Amino acid sequence: MIDLSKDELFRILSNSRRRYIIYYLHEAGDEMSLKQLAAQIAAVENGTSVDEVTDEERQRVYISLYQTHLPKLEEAGIVSYDDEERIVALTPEIASEGFFWMRTEDESRPWATYYAILGAVGWLAILARAVALEALPWFAIAVLVSTAILALAGAQYLAESSGEETTDSFETLIE
Repeated sequence: MIDLSKDELFRILSNSRRRYIIYYLHEAGDEMSLKQLAAQIAAVENGTSVDEVTDEERQRVYISLYQTHLPKLEEAGIVSYDDEERIVALTPEIASEGFFWMRTEDESRPWATYYAILGAVGWLAILARAVALEALPWFAIAVLVSTAILALAGAQYLAESSGEETTDSFETLIE
């Protein structure tokens, strides 16, 4: 990950055009021409489609990207810009590692599945008690299920607070 302080990162992300640059390059998964990027951002800012963006709207965004925003992002190590070709891309480090909001949810811990399995085990214990195991006290079933729920909730809390799972919140960043 690039070495930016929180203050530097928030300063960079404080401008919506810089957030849009990062967003559209991330969505493209590849480099984009400065003209394409300016048209995308102009479309969003003017509430229209890319095809309906006027040359004046695109040019206004193009100039600000070229003169202000791309140099700041390039200096921070977030994008690379080829001045001759007028091509913009996320730096390899950002493209491969991204920021916290670019990461997708970790599917290695499907918590809803664990809770569903625990519910099914609880119902099986209740059915077993009702049908065949009358010697098994209700108290034991209640202790088993409630202890398992507490253990599972604790594991989920620890996993989420340690940062194992991240959310897909990149779209909310540009709003």
